[in-house]
Amino acid sequence: MVRILISRSAERELARLPQDVQERSAKAFEQLGQDPRPRPGLEVRPLRGMKGAWRLRTGSYRGIYEKEEGQLRFTRFGHRKDVYRF
Repeated sequence: MVRILISRSAERELARLPQDVQERSAKAFEQLGQDPRPRPGLEVRPLRGMKGAWRLRTGSYRGIYEKEEGQLRFTRFGHRKDVYRF
């Protein structure tokens, strides 16, 4: 079991997303909490150029997170065209 943490700014970004995306993200969080490894039905990938960063795909929206010991810390949520700009 892995703990899912969401930063305050990422929480605000997630709250601004459409309701259906929020619901699908919640289901993905449950799956990630059980087993954070990539598998069918759960689209996660490491981000190139950002050591230790991963992305969770939910339709056209993405969640960016880092794996830490026993937990996943989400730092950003947004549409795919905007979320990778820092």
